Amino acid sequence: MNIVNGGNMRVRVVYQSRTGNTKRVAEAMASAAGCVAEPVSAATVSEPVDMLFLGASIHAKDIDPSVKKFIEGLDPALVKHVTVFGTGFEGNKEMAVGIMKDLLAQRRIPVMSKHYFCLGKFLFFSFRHPNAQDLTGAEEFARSVLAG
Repeated sequence: MNIVNGGNMRVRVVYQSRTGNTKRVAEAMASAAGCVAEPVSAATVSEPVDMLFLGASIHAKDIDPSVKKFIEGLDPALVKHVTVFGTGFEGNKEMAVGIMKDLLAQRRIPVMSKHYFCLGKFLFFSFRHPNAQDLTGAEEFARSVLAG
């Protein structure tokens, strides 16, 4: 579950995904971070984490209640930084990350200013996303965040 990167950084990747898009991005980030992507439904943070990557998407103009519950349960003393990421339509690309950033700020958990977003397929829209380029971008983004 937790992994030690470079001997001293504890990194976790937690996501919520209904269609599999956010899961694929989470797995790419986890691969780059050297850990395993965990569904939010099975994730708890009971040990200190230096960087938590948290991903969700928008459905019916909001993030899934399970993500809100996960954020509400986070202990600010255990989470040093959070980087959020999301998938969805171009039109709502800031919505999921914005909601997560606001909820984390309310819990006084430091949130990185940069985030990752890529299109995700839904019904007949963006059916080629996330594609290989999106997933490579997610890996590179995670590496850049961890490199500082």
